[in-house]
Amino acid sequence: MSTYRIKPIHKLNHSAKRKSKILLAIIAALLALGVVISAMAMVSIFGILLPDQEEVTELDGAGVSFGDIQISKVGEGQIPKEYIPIYKAAGEKYNIPWTLIAAIHRVETHFGQDLNVSSVGALGHTQFMSKTWVGWSYPGGTRLGNASIPKNVLESPNAIKKYGGFGVDGDGDGKADPWNVTDAMYSTANYLAANGGASGNYQKAVFAYNHASWYVSRVMGFMNSYTSGSVEVVSIKGGSAKGSAAIEKAIQVGSSIVGKSPYVWGGGRNQSDILGDGKFLNDSSSQGVSIGDLNNTYWKAKFNGNVRRVA
Repeated sequence: MSTYRIKPIHKLNHSAKRKSKILLAIIAALLALGVVISAMAMVSIFGILLPDQEEVTELDGAGVSFGDIQISKVGEGQIPKEYIPIYKAAGEKYNIPWTLIAAIHRVETHFGQDLNVSSVGALGHTQFMSKTWVGWSYPGGTRLGNASIPKNVLESPNAIKKYGGFGVDGDGDGKADPWNVTDAMYSTANYLAANGGASGNYQKAVFAYNHASWYVSRVMGFMNSYTSGSVEVVSIKGGSAKGSAAIEKAIQVGSSIVGKSPYVWGGGRNQSDILGDGKFLNDSSSQGVSIGDLNNTYWKAKFNGNVRRVA
């Protein structure tokens, strides 16, 4: 199997430069106010910056294998350790960086914490549509790929082969089960590989997984945050050293509360709480990171006053 090395990228395009300035301004303001962004939101907001670089990753055809990609401190704090060998094995089989598979798992079901069938019928750990899993030549179903497929057919490797699906029996138990984490990760790697990932076009592969630019940005942002040394931001107008230091400080703040603050946001309910005039960074599964307002009726009802501050 070919092996690759992920090389740092040192140039940002004009759009990314503008975004980096905005991002740094937001981070600087929040840190000055003592606001802690949740670790989840901290990683996601970097996803807004990273995918707009000229290339997120560059392959030079030499070096360590994808299974040997080193995990970052952010990845160590977020990725369940028991899943890492599964990601690596699936990545090696289909020539996909294992941190990309982990990023898909994170975005789709928060590492399996939400395995409900989606509103459009997406299934399992990585939210496959049933006809994508078993094959689009299976009769019936909607244009989105949702069909009432019997469980014994959906999980049958023979049926999947017959109908041309992407479901894989990763653990060798005779079933390809989208709710089985090993099967799901092998199937995800299989799909990414078939849609450009095997040749290194990861953004194309992720876009094929979900046809939304915000989704590509979110997944690639997590991939890069989980991969040690995959991206280095240097060329930031107005002083790269200062910008890099701010980013590093922000990452350290976020990493310090990984696992301790599952969904905490900055902002205050009233003036006595100080913090950002009620504004906060919201990490949602539908829109990614956005600026929210605690004066909104929804957040007034949901926010319980749990804010963690740092010096």
